[in-house]
Formats: sequence, structure tokens, C-alpha cells
Amino acid sequence: MIYYVSKKNMQKRGTGTCDDPFRTIGQAAEIARAGDRVIIGGGIYREWVNPRYGGLSEQQRITYIAAEGETPVISGAEEVTGWERTEQGLWKKVIDNTFFGGYHPFNDVLYGDWYDDLGKVHHTGEVYIDGKMMYEETSVNALMESVSAERSLRWYAEVSDRDTVIWCNFGDADPNACLVEINVRPFGFFPGNEGVNYITVSGLWIRQTAAGWAPPTAFQPGALGTHWSKGWLIENCTVSHSKCCGISIGKRRDAFDNAWSADPLKGGAQTYTEVVFSNLKRGWSGDTVGSHVIRNNHIYDCGQAGIVGNMGGAFSIIEKNYIHHINVRGEFEGAEIAGIKLHASIDTVIRENCLHDCNRGLWLDWQAQGTRVTQNIFFANAWQDMFLEVCHGPCVIDNNLFLSKVNLRNMSQGSAIIHNLFAGELNVRRDTNRFSLYHFPHDTFVSGVMLIYGGDDRVANNIFFGRADEQGEYGTCGYDACPDMSVSKSVRTDDRPMAYADDMLPVDIHDNLYLNGARPYQYEKNAEEGSGMVQWEIYKRDGTYVFETNLFDCGWGKTADLITSDVLGYAFQSMARYENADGSDMVVDKDLTGEQRGKGKVHAGPFEKSFLTLPLTPK
Repeated sequence: MIYYVSKKNMQKRGTGTCDDPFRTIGQAAEIARAGDRVIIGGGIYREWVNPRYGGLSEQQRITYIAAEGETPVISGAEEVTGWERTEQGLWKKVIDNTFFGGYHPFNDVLYGDWYDDLGKVHHTGEVYIDGKMMYEETSVNALMESVSAERSLRWYAEVSDRDTVIWCNFGDADPNACLVEINVRPFGFFPGNEGVNYITVSGLWIRQTAAGWAPPTAFQPGALGTHWSKGWLIENCTVSHSKCCGISIGKRRDAFDNAWSADPLKGGAQTYTEVVFSNLKRGWSGDTVGSHVIRNNHIYDCGQAGIVGNMGGAFSIIEKNYIHHINVRGEFEGAEIAGIKLHASIDTVIRENCLHDCNRGLWLDWQAQGTRVTQNIFFANAWQDMFLEVCHGPCVIDNNLFLSKVNLRNMSQGSAIIHNLFAGELNVRRDTNRFSLYHFPHDTFVSGVMLIYGGDDRVANNIFFGRADEQGEYGTCGYDACPDMSVSKSVRTDDRPMAYADDMLPVDIHDNLYLNGARPYQYEKNAEEGSGMVQWEIYKRDGTYVFETNLFDCGWGKTADLITSDVLGYAFQSMARYENADGSDMVVDKDLTGEQRGKGKVHAGPFEKSFLTLPLTPK
């Protein structure tokens, strides 16, 4: 069946035909079954789309797709009119609580494990003027101070049993001459039940939702989400202005959600480990959840993460997404913030994405075993471009362009870091304060738990830039505490027995190119240090960010052997082979731009050919 939805139909409901379309997407979502297609016309749909049924397989999906040439918008907000001017220079609106239905975001406080409110209470509600998100204040007095200090576009709300009063500082704007909206729904497109499988969402814009904080130890809401299901395809969508997360491929609800916040003495790592085992007991596997494809989406202006997930995103492909301005407002912080933040991203491929102007770009936290991060572009991210935390490997990071101040914070082991360009720091750390999980190859089943000693990495065929005017860990010098893997995994270079509790694991580092004073690992083989000074810059041209460099006139050209599974071998702790998610041999034979490498000698870094400028973002 094909169902049609259009805001142009002035009938109350419609019947879903082309001539008499449904008025809401929710009408179609109540009845669409495997194989059905829902075609959605342009306009603003102020509703929570809660699909009742899922598809049966990749071939028998339920598809929700924008009508050709049109942009349907699913909004979690409602328009509010009739604002009154107060004597203090504020604007005021009294709203009956029935306006909010069964969920009241201005009475719902952000809360959860690893959440930091920075000393202020924050609600999931939000106020917008002409699409611009305003800032929450803590009292009417604070709001009045914002008027005198000309800190405009701020709001404060008080909720009683019967009504809600919202005060706003709109600056010089008259809200009655503008579009003013407030959050009323936590979700845009999100099934209320688990196991709603094989759904395609294509070409929709989901925005202005009151999605709450999404830690890995609790249910993870998002403006658009899969809710512990399998086989979703999310493509060509725009997701913006979520209070916390844009797209969620994460954890289900259970009785122990946010248990660490409820009992701080228990400990975050212990709570997380128990969550993994409890979900294994409840059936977490590749047969029941994950295997999503998230591609060609534009995600921005979200408070916590562009894409978030724990366990529910395993075996997925996340590609060609444009993610920017995530957690840049400074209202709250926490340990779950990034453009993409995933736990247990087993066998997930993250490729050809662009992440910039985020708090962090990509954060892979715990169990990134089998994950491949390839052909991505990172720049202007505040903390790090990428954080790899407590993974035992194998994990492959190849052909990426890292351009922020700190490129990679590596608090893991068993990673292959190959054919990247690092224009900032590579920080190497160990973590012997907590035990973390590793798995049987290509499986969710836990093989064991162990400390992160650090090391066991393969770092080859990269280009490293130093920054002559700044101190930092530029190059592979952060590995100097690690023995050379070619000597032995069981002895140090001075022939004393290795005590793994005290020492980092051996590493295999070779064939990297170092420029601008970046420093090589002390035992590196075939390192090359260029004498020229590389310059580079990022600027905007015709709506696109562009990377320009003189690298190709300044020492570029080092060659090395092609990297394959046979070269990389096995990760030490997990004893899993460096290979593709389907178990086939990995051959790193394409560069950042997709250029094919030869079978013999290849260029160090992510480029096989030189260029004048490189576009970083879509127009």
C-alpha cells in the first residue's frame, strides 16, 4: 500500500489516498505495515510520530519519505501567541497546563548519569523566536538582570498545578510580530515500543524536541530514534534543535536507569558493566538490535549529541553525515557529549562524515571492537576531534583528516592508526583504574574484562604536523613509554621481564612522515622528518569550508607498503583479527577522497594525489 499525507488537505482526517491524503503522519503510522510506503508532503507537522508496526526484513520495510521536491517538518514545538508586555521590560504568557498534554517539558528537569548542570537547573522545555533557540534563566530576577545587561533572548518558567507562566526577554523584538514556539513533545519520530524493525525515514526535517539527557546507563531519547530496534535506514534527513540528542540508536529502558546518579557510591564503570550484562541476559545481539544505516543527514544545534547510542547501534553504518554545532551553548556539560557518541559500537563503520564546531567530534567509549573510522573530516572541535576510550581492539582509524588542536585522545589499546593526517595532538593514555569489556569477534557476547594497559597499537603511514608556536604531543612521541613490538610482547627493550600491570604494551610504529617539528616514537622504523614548514588554513568559500595547504610542495611524497589484515595481525587482549565486519580481509587501498591506491608502494597520509584546495563540507 501507498499512503499519502499532506497539510494541504483541509479535511479533518483524510483517508490516505492521493486524492484524499491523511492530515497527520501519525494517522499513517497507526496502520502502515511491512512493505507499505508513506509519502509525506511539505509543511509543518506538529506531532510525535510513533510508528506502531515495523517491517519484516530489508526487502519488506515500512518507508516514510518526503514527497519529491518537498520538505516535511516534524516539530516538537507549538506556536504561542498573545504575549503581554510587563512593567519590567519583559514579556509574559500564561498557559493552561492542558496545553502540554501528557508531558510537560517546563516541569521536567534534565538529570542523569554523567550529567553536569554547571550549578543551574535546566528543563527539557525551550523557547524559540523565529526558529532561534533562547537561553533559560533561573528566576525572574535573573531575567530582569539580563535585560539591564542586554543579554537578550532568555526565558524563565514557573509551573503551578493549573498553569505555566513563561517570562521572556526578547531583546528588541516584538514576539507578537514574530513566530514564537515552545517545546511540548519529547520526540519527533520515535517508536514508543521496542522491536519496531526495518523502518526507512527519508527526507524529513525533525526539530525542536524536548529530548532529555541520554547516558549509556539509561534509556536514550532523541528527536529521531530507533528505540532498541533493528535495521533502520535514516537518510537525507535534517535533525536540529533537540534539547539533548538528535538521532538515538541507543539503550532501552530498564529498572536500573540512572542507578549511578541515585547511588553515587556504586561507581559509574560498575553500573555500566552491569547494564551490559543485564542486556545480554535480555537478548542483546545482532539478531535483535542494531544494523542500522544512517547516511546523508544534516544534524546541528543539539545540546548533547548529534548521534548517540549504547549497544543499540552495533553492526551499523554511519556515513556521509554533516554534523556541527553540538553542545556549543555552554548551558550544561557532561561525559556523554560529542557530535557522535557511541558505546559498544561493535563492528560499526563510521565513514565520510564531517564533524566541526562540536564540543567533541567523535567519542567511541567502551567496546569499539571491530569499529572502523575511515575517510572522515574533523575541524574546529573544542576538546578533541576524536576520543577513543577503553577499547581493547581491534579498532581501525584510517584516512581521516584531523585538523583541531587535539586530534585524537587515545585511552585504549589494540588500535590501527593508519594513513591519517594529524594537524594537532595525539594524546596517548592508559586506564588501569577500571576493568572494561571485550567480546568474541563479531559478536556481542563478552569474552572477558581487563584493564587498559595502553599500547598494542599499530601506527603507520600517517602524516603529523607540529605547531611550532605551541607546546603539545605532536607526532607519536606519546608512545615513547611503550616497547617496540618487533622486539617482543613479553620482554622490554632492556631484556627485563615485562610486568603488564606496570608497563604499556608493545607497539608497532613505522613509516610516518613528520613535519613542523612533530616528533616520532623513539624506536620508530622508517620515520621521515621533513625540513620544510607546512602551512594550512580553513576558510569559507561559496558556502563551503575549504582546506588549503602547501603540504605537497613541502616534503609530501613519502611512500610505504600497503596496509592489510595480514600486516596488522591480531589485537593482544581480545585475540581478534584486524578485518572487515563480515570477516573478510581488510585492505586499506582507498584514500580520504576515494582515490584508489596501488598494490605496491603507497603514499603516507590520507592523500594519494596532490590538490590545491579540498572542500570539507557540503554547500
